Amino acid sequence: MDRRLLLIPILSLILASCWDQRLLRDNSLILAIGYDQVDNEIMTTIAHPLTASGGPNQISAPQRSEILSSTGSSARDAEVHMEQKVPEKFDLSKVKVILIGEKLASHGIFPILDSTYRDLRGPLNAKIVVIKENAKEGLSIRVREAMTISDYYSELLHTSEQGGITKNENVQEIFPITLSEGKDFVVPYLTIEKDENKAKVLGVAMFDSDKFSGTLGLKESSMLLVLSDNKKKNLPFNIKISNKHKQELDNFVSIQVQNIKRKIKFHNKDGLVKATVKIDLKLAVEEYPPDHLSKKSKVEDLNKRIERHLNLLAENTIKKMQEANCDALGIGQRLKAHHYQIWKSLDWNQIYPDIPIHAEINTEIIQQGLIN
Repeated sequence: MDRRLLLIPILSLILASCWDQRLLRDNSLILAIGYDQVDNEIMTTIAHPLTASGGPNQISAPQRSEILSSTGSSARDAEVHMEQKVPEKFDLSKVKVILIGEKLASHGIFPILDSTYRDLRGPLNAKIVVIKENAKEGLSIRVREAMTISDYYSELLHTSEQGGITKNENVQEIFPITLSEGKDFVVPYLTIEKDENKAKVLGVAMFDSDKFSGTLGLKESSMLLVLSDNKKKNLPFNIKISNKHKQELDNFVSIQVQNIKRKIKFHNKDGLVKATVKIDLKLAVEEYPPDHLSKKSKVEDLNKRIERHLNLLAENTIKKMQEANCDALGIGQRLKAHHYQIWKSLDWNQIYPDIPIHAEINTEIIQQGLIN
């Protein structure tokens, strides 16, 4: 008998085996984690799922979660201390959301992301949010039965993104930005409503490099998506365009952004750099009680008022971003790419808050709705 034939079953066994297996029964999957600054230490909080044992042919399912916290000199040190409180080794590879307290965020989140990014099984797809109060409080709210705290935040963030309020960034997207020049990032900014025991989206948290530096409200957050050339379809706005109607509802118009075209132009005169963000918007009117918009003149008048309001909102949004030294539009990055000699002569982080950045939004109503 050919000896080579004997090697086939042996090699099959070797190749089919796994040298780095992790058994689920030996690990506790953590789906949500939070980080806070406590004095000079980092506090890590997890929602540790408690499972109910089923029968021999049943799969155990999580029924409730236990909130556990530990502190350490770093995020990783706090996690090591956490493992002393959990019977199983906890596994962060499936984390869906990372909550960061505002106090810690203002000191910088790079060390937190660094710990996650260096781990081979780090949750690179985990969404990051900043909590106004603290992350521990955010993970301690009670959610309805059959829903985990991670699912609660995942759905809240998904709804917020679909509603055109925020753009949810994950660890993999944010970490490279903290290491680059000429661009910053924003993440959802939440608060805890204690009376209702719920989390609420307030807008977005702005960052200067890796440090929390300010916030944008809901409408400003939506405008940031427009200024960022976000391609999300049907971005909604509810705009107050008048004060003349007795019924307050009649002073508002609801629109959806159907299409965005953006250009960023630079002007350099005598060493002074100016930037203009030119945006063309195609709009659809969703609700406008005073008029059916059957006349072209009415549509044009409404379009002018909407355009004026959006330009004011854009200028205010950019002003707040500059005050927070948050270049979320990547103005500096574009200057570096297209005008490198100018970029090289500037200290962008120092001059960004003061350079003139002008928004120029042109709108066109292309849909008036079914009622004409």
